[in-house]
Amino acid sequence: MKILRIIFLFPLALFRLLFVSFMSGYVVTVGWFWLKFFGFSKRLQHWVMQTWGKSILFVLGIKVYRNELPVNKNFILMPNHRSYIDIFIVAALTPAAMVGKEELKKWPFGSLGVKVTNSILVDRSEIKSLVKTMNKIKTTVNQGIPVILFPEGTTYIGPLTKPFKNGSFQIAANANVPVIPMAIHYKDLNDAWVGNDTLLRHFFRQMGNPVTKVFIQYGTPITGSDYKQIQQQTKTQIDAMLQQIIVKL
Repeated sequence: MKILRIIFLFPLALFRLLFVSFMSGYVVTVGWFWLKFFGFSKRLQHWVMQTWGKSILFVLGIKVYRNELPVNKNFILMPNHRSYIDIFIVAALTPAAMVGKEELKKWPFGSLGVKVTNSILVDRSEIKSLVKTMNKIKTTVNQGIPVILFPEGTTYIGPLTKPFKNGSFQIAANANVPVIPMAIHYKDLNDAWVGNDTLLRHFFRQMGNPVTKVFIQYGTPITGSDYKQIQQQTKTQIDAMLQQIIVKL
């Protein structure tokens, strides 16, 4: 029955995949011309991220339930990480510089997309890359551009969070930049993209569903000079928010 359902909904998933590809190419192309003639600006980044994220959420049938993001001029947003869908969500809700893996440059439109969105890529296998990334995050935040970083470093099925990486919290502590925790939970646990599951296989299996329900909750901004304390408070807040969402469901 499950296989028959996937086959029946295959055309919808295929249409959605083609739309994601088209929309990615469209915003990157427009962004490239904008960058070439007018240079980089927060306005460009905001337009690219929000146009891309909101349009894809709409076409994929992603229904988001959330509270309001706390008002802060400069901040580092730290969500837990469940799926590639998280990227669309944070882009739509919080247009900001995103920290991701170096491999993203190899994705279609990836290299150009990094430039027009001022994204920050890191090669975790090289110490120099990690130091460069930390410095770029600090510079970006000081320019008044928020940064989005997934502290788990990879997707995790949950139900809560896995141990966080240290680097981003050290930057937040040294620069005295508020960290805003963000909890992401999918009603259907199969929407989590983890393990050896390929992106295309997961996409066709899950994105054929007419509607995908996602629950978002922003926490209270955290500041301090002790990065370990910020790290622990961020994890505690996210885990508590995830538990609240799960209980309500």
